[in-house]
Amino acid sequence: MERISEQPLEPNVANSMAESNKQGMDLLGLTDPNAMPVKIVETIDTFVYNWQKGQRPVANKAIDKDDIPFALGSLWAEQLIRQFGWQWVKVTFLDRKNSVAHAVVSADRSLAVYPIHFLIGCLKDPNVDATILLSFNMLLAGKMGPSTPKSYENVMQSVHRIVPRA
Repeated sequence: MERISEQPLEPNVANSMAESNKQGMDLLGLTDPNAMPVKIVETIDTFVYNWQKGQRPVANKAIDKDDIPFALGSLWAEQLIRQFGWQWVKVTFLDRKNSVAHAVVSADRSLAVYPIHFLIGCLKDPNVDATILLSFNMLLAGKMGPSTPKSYENVMQSVHRIVPRA
């Protein structure tokens, strides 16, 4: 098992995530931050899938292309927090030269999603399967299988489609 430590997000990073969350709502044309989390995640998933197919956001949604993973990642994370009670943390991978990533994690730290990292991959490479909604639905259905507390299992590495997306 990989050695990992965690710290709370620094206040400036937490504030940045909250601002990015709002930017994500604007980018997607969403107006109700209290909408059902699954609906917001579905909208994120559709946006990313369309992006991978070459359909870019309309020009009036002014956002720097490099900020999109942060805007959508923080919005996705917020839905995991709202639906499952997860929380943002700063994770340090001790066996990987102390590299750091921001994650949302389950209460027992058995599961983790690194939303910004995952979205960077999806937006740069159309061959990365955007399993954002699929993973959320699997979590809702309790289909993630057994997990070990404090293992920080990367949910997105565990979710794969059986049937390709149409």
